[in-house]
Amino acid sequence: MALEGLLKELEKNRTGTPLRDPERYYFTIFGKPSVEGKWGLSVEGHHLSLNFVVEKDKVVASTPSVFCTNPAIVKNEGAGIAKGTRVLAQEEELAFALVNSLDDGQKRKAVIADKAPKEVRAAGEPQPPQAKPEGIAASDLNDKQQELLRKLVRVYLNNHPQEVAEHRFEEIEKAGWKELHFCWAGALEPGVGHYYRIQGPTFLVEFVNVQPDAAGNPANHIHSLWRDMRGDFAVAVEKK
Repeated sequence: MALEGLLKELEKNRTGTPLRDPERYYFTIFGKPSVEGKWGLSVEGHHLSLNFVVEKDKVVASTPSVFCTNPAIVKNEGAGIAKGTRVLAQEEELAFALVNSLDDGQKRKAVIADKAPKEVRAAGEPQPPQAKPEGIAASDLNDKQQELLRKLVRVYLNNHPQEVAEHRFEEIEKAGWKELHFCWAGALEPGVGHYYRIQGPTFLVEFVNVQPDAAGNPANHIHSLWRDMRGDFAVAVEKK
């Protein structure tokens, strides 16, 4: 959110760009908050979307969760933000560590395209894509690689309150960690467009870094999200 101030400085000479303001984020309540009832909370603004459904005083849904950043690494300081400041670092670094730990045979399974897509799939749509998982199954990773994958997933889990993170973790445990698939597209090093996806029975993670930042530095603008494969917003996906 604080990066909005930096974007305002970097984009001051551009026309037709949206207003950048660290306080331009909106809290919306759906229904009437109560201990017994069902209600929702949304927090929305540039590069941030958090959505929760509460029923009988318990969070029953917490997706979609969208965390993005421009820039990913601050290379042009301003608005009180120091050069070198980094956002969503672990989400990127651990994924690079995982894909670059794969041997040639594993990479042939995991890498689904030489070029990264321009955006995550189904951006802005009310439900996640229901395509079958692609890439390499967690069961085809060695112990060290499986631990890297689990560590990467935990980074996304820990972006939420402890109660929500623990609930998501329990669902993954019940479904089975070895049911996860990891796929990659694009460059295997920073600074060039890259993309990855983690998909399991209960969730979907997508991460893409292909766009330049506001100062023109390549592949320094991240979009990442966590979605519920069974249905976002506590609304079950209609099975076809």
